[in-house]
Amino acid sequence: MSKLDLFEFENKLTRKEAKSVLIAYLALDTVSNNEELDTDLIEQIYKSWRGCLSVVPFDAINAESELCLRQPQISALFSILAHCTNHKSGDATVVMPTGTGKTETMLASICSLPVKRALVIVPTISLRQQTFKKFLCLGRLRELKAINKNTLNPITALLTGGISTQEELDLALKANVIVTTPQSLNKADEQLRTKLFKECSHLFVDEAHHIRANTWELIKKKFINKPVIQFTATPFREDRKKIEGLFIYNYPISVAQEQGFFRPINFKAIYEIHEEKADRKIAEEAVSRLRQDLSSGFNHILMARCNTKKKADKVFKIYQENYDALNPILIHSSVPQRDKKLQAIIAKKHKIIVCVDMLGEGFDLPELKICALHDIHKSLAITLQFAGRFIRGRDDLGDPTFIANICDQNVEDVLKDLYKEDPDWNMVLKRISESRIQHEIETQKMELSASKMGADIPLDNINMALSTVVYEVDKANLNEQTSFVLENHEELISKITFSDSQLVILITKIEIQTKWSPQGNFTIPEWRLIVLYLTQKNNMLFIHDSSKSGSRQKLAQCISKKAKLLKGDNVFKCFGNIERLTLQNAGLNRGRRGPLRYVMYTGIDIESAINELVQGASYKSNLFGKGYYNGNKVSLGCSYKGRIWSMKSTSLVNWMMWCDDIGQKLKDPTIDPNSILNKVLRTKEISTFPVGLIPIAIDWPDYYYKNGDLSEINLVIGDEKFSLDEAEIKLIDYTSNSIAFIIQFKNIEVSYKYVLQNQSYVVKKTSNKEINIVKKDFSQVALHDEFSQNCSPVVYFSDGSKVFDSFHIVRPEGYTIPHIHKDCFVKFEWTIDIRKESQGSTKDSNSIQYVLLSELKQKNYWFIFNDDGAGEIADIVAFKEENGLLLIEFYHLKFSQKSLAGSRIGDFYEVCGQVIKNCKWVGELDNIINHLKARERKRINQDQSSRIEQGEYRSFDHLKVHGGRLKKEYKIFIVQPGLDINLLSNDVAALLGATDLYVRETTGKNLTVIAS
Repeated sequence: MSKLDLFEFENKLTRKEAKSVLIAYLALDTVSNNEELDTDLIEQIYKSWRGCLSVVPFDAINAESELCLRQPQISALFSILAHCTNHKSGDATVVMPTGTGKTETMLASICSLPVKRALVIVPTISLRQQTFKKFLCLGRLRELKAINKNTLNPITALLTGGISTQEELDLALKANVIVTTPQSLNKADEQLRTKLFKECSHLFVDEAHHIRANTWELIKKKFINKPVIQFTATPFREDRKKIEGLFIYNYPISVAQEQGFFRPINFKAIYEIHEEKADRKIAEEAVSRLRQDLSSGFNHILMARCNTKKKADKVFKIYQENYDALNPILIHSSVPQRDKKLQAIIAKKHKIIVCVDMLGEGFDLPELKICALHDIHKSLAITLQFAGRFIRGRDDLGDPTFIANICDQNVEDVLKDLYKEDPDWNMVLKRISESRIQHEIETQKMELSASKMGADIPLDNINMALSTVVYEVDKANLNEQTSFVLENHEELISKITFSDSQLVILITKIEIQTKWSPQGNFTIPEWRLIVLYLTQKNNMLFIHDSSKSGSRQKLAQCISKKAKLLKGDNVFKCFGNIERLTLQNAGLNRGRRGPLRYVMYTGIDIESAINELVQGASYKSNLFGKGYYNGNKVSLGCSYKGRIWSMKSTSLVNWMMWCDDIGQKLKDPTIDPNSILNKVLRTKEISTFPVGLIPIAIDWPDYYYKNGDLSEINLVIGDEKFSLDEAEIKLIDYTSNSIAFIIQFKNIEVSYKYVLQNQSYVVKKTSNKEINIVKKDFSQVALHDEFSQNCSPVVYFSDGSKVFDSFHIVRPEGYTIPHIHKDCFVKFEWTIDIRKESQGSTKDSNSIQYVLLSELKQKNYWFIFNDDGAGEIADIVAFKEENGLLLIEFYHLKFSQKSLAGSRIGDFYEVCGQVIKNCKWVGELDNIINHLKARERKRINQDQSSRIEQGEYRSFDHLKVHGGRLKKEYKIFIVQPGLDINLLSNDVAALLGATDLYVRETTGKNLTVIAS
């Protein structure tokens, strides 16, 4: 308690304190400072508040002086008064950006209602002390002429710990206003805490985005029948849970900018891949701006923000060693004399502050105007709160400046525009904050229009899968529907209708037999969510059924007798306008013989990616794929029976928007469902490896490539840990029922055998060494067990087919793979040793790679990357723009077995395998970029030479931004100087033909072979 600085009030302050409670009263000049803090004074204060308000709503639009409450404060104040004087007030939320006067608005509300006894909860100790001092004198309300000058200040209580005695409680209840944190309340004796809540008439919550924490929830439940007013700048939380309470006022950032509450933001971008160099550059730029502002007469202070104490310690050394004249100070929870240092910061004795996160919620230091972001905030909510501390305006201060390294910032998608080159932070912050807040408000409007029957199901608890069946209906109105036909034995538990939407939610229950006793009397309840959504524009009825048990035809027909389920080929129109569609699986029906097995393959847009794929007597049963739609990554599946789905869960509002989009596609006459997939591969279950085919490559399981960054998957050998992209998986030998392979890392080699038996498989370790894979929970599993139990490696064969687990993905019987066409060859005059493949770290000019790179550098490529080595996509990856296309080219190099060119099949097995492994990257530009960036970062941070042959590291970002707007075209090259085109043999032509077909099916383009 002694740490609280009240010296500015001491001459007029009456105070009493117990162990965890301090109460204080600040008398006016006209009142004695020896007041008895008792119930009479409490009542006297309460009476002085009646009619004390001296502002009217008109003042919000007719402010004659700067010395008055500003427009957002007045508007919020009268919104609160209107809400609290309503016969059915309930919880309310006021949204005001940081720096627009939330605290003064709260003070004015408590006085003008007036409030008998207010409990004010804030999230942090520093904000608790700051708020307590504000209430002692009613802040600036008198200065701003918001209240009559004779309005008495409240007796204010400060709870600094858990109340444990009746004496402490009695002391706290002698106050008009009680200020505390949820942590202090949580420590209190439960019975005493309950009595405290009972004696408080109103609950005010500052920084309400913390309201969903368990402690906050317990507090709010005690105020169910009392007014609760929540203030926040961001009505959404990091954990995505909702903030309860009716939105009664929202002051947008755009208006705050227009009215001068916020100063315009300057943003300085640093682009540096090396972490330590980046910190030094950020510090240099930030200090330069600070000195410039100081010389202009602005008493600004620089804050260097870090994520961790360890990082803050490192960054502090940079400022201490180079800018000691500006008296830098380090502050975080572990530094000695922290409170003393905080007071020195408040006293403005330091021009540079290095801290972790921020100096606490509500910390008010307007001179903070230079922000060096050594680590950035990852979420929207915290970014908005943080930025608000720097951008509030004051006449004697200048504009704020933010400095950050924009290289490789891993943030929420919504924040990415802040960390690109030359962003306008003023526009971006406005756009992203207002769109998110508006989404919360619209969702609440929907909830308020709901009419519920039966069990009360909170709408914000509904997180539904994106799935539906669709009916064409004639003259239907869900709002007039009174009964719904359910399945036999299905019980209606709850029905929710909406006055302003053709939407109905049904919660049902049905008893189902247990699987372990299907003939017995053992049943378990299954709870089902059914959502019906009618669009009058398209005359379509969408039905979501969480049980996926059928089409709900009876339910549809009770709403519209002529309801017709949309099914068959037309359902596949849903895939229309999806860019770069990659089919993940395709279920097909083959005539009367039943469905084919699912098959997985990758590609870009379907027409070019599945070029000349073999035809079979089959028709579509169900398809599922991923791609891009309106610039966003999407997944979509649909069945000829009518079901449409996505691998995503979402809110009711977003499900309705998704249905609207699906409906437009189904009605679009320009979309041809038969252009989606007309040719298919087949899957066979096998007990032996294919006879007569040569395995040419082995690769990691497909799902390891899901995120495009193999460096995120870790392996362990003994005490050494390494990432998957540092290891190499290689074929060694094969028999009819086993394939031997090795995994190499540096000089370590572990051998395995992939064995087929009885339409099953197992992967065995055949050496003494053991490799473990690190799971998501950081546990370790032997790699051969992981392969055997979850997913096998993938083996590619000379005809372009592949085997994984115990399945062989093949073409229809009788299909003849054509030999490679002569137009696929490019002749090149080689004057170097064709037995030397890689240029190495010395950039050997007598190597195949060096010569090819030299050629490419003369051909106007944006970016050329040397990806040679374990975990490569290709030996060389090159990018350039040509005729409005972004060309992504993969070059696979192979040395010749002999010094003279000829036509040797052994020169091609391995490189053809590399090409086929490469094809999984086609259509995955973002993943390609992520992979290459990770490999370059690792090189640079190990102080090794760069892999970038042409361009620079920031070219990756240009590729993502500019390349994202262009249509993509992928090309794959084999470079084998050991082939003399004039001597091409049938076996080499056949192998290259199979590889070329695989490439054409994946990219829509022919394989190109650069030879001699």
